[in-house]
Amino acid sequence: MEIYVGRLREDVRLREEKHPLLFLRLAGENFFDTEKYAGEGNIGHMIEQVKDYGEGIGKEESGVSGGR
Repeated sequence: MEIYVGRLREDVRLREEKHPLLFLRLAGENFFDTEKYAGEGNIGHMIEQVKDYGEGIGKEESGVSGGR
């Protein structure tokens, strides 16, 4: 499983997908809520890891703007 975290530098036009992407704000969201999110709390755990340890790949390596 992979998790991608970052911030878009500008608006991006999304194309329709069979399983659409959903962009959520990290603040105020309970990703441990098993009534709303699958994975028995795994999504919440991944989000906490990103908050605690950062993105793991430098901006220069990933080509993506992001971070805290």
